[in-house]
Amino acid sequence: MKKLLILSILLALGACANLKTAYQVITEASVSPTQIIVAANAFDALEGTATQYLVYCKSNLTTPVCSADNRRSVIKYVRSGRAARNQLETYVAAGNAGPAGLYNTLIAVINQLNLSPAASGAPR
Repeated sequence: MKKLLILSILLALGACANLKTAYQVITEASVSPTQIIVAANAFDALEGTATQYLVYCKSNLTTPVCSADNRRSVIKYVRSGRAARNQLETYVAAGNAGPAGLYNTLIAVINQLNLSPAASGAPR
């Protein structure tokens, strides 16, 4: 019985060490200032498109592309993208690499905005 208990404790400790290593890899990963700048510029372009989409929808609320859910999602993505971009730009200004988690957040926002009605362009 003692051997089984000791074995299970050792296995648990080994699993904890692997989790700690995985956590360190995830939290300590970084991206270069160049990668940050490229992603920030991509977000800036999409932010401009999203702004124009919202301006269009302001006077065309009855069109299906301007549904309240679409507008809310675009606003949510723009806000979270701005927050991530602004935080990443502090690393670029200092000439340092930025955290990969924050960069991945910005990339996820860019992808979501690309899939939104704002990127497809509102009908004219």
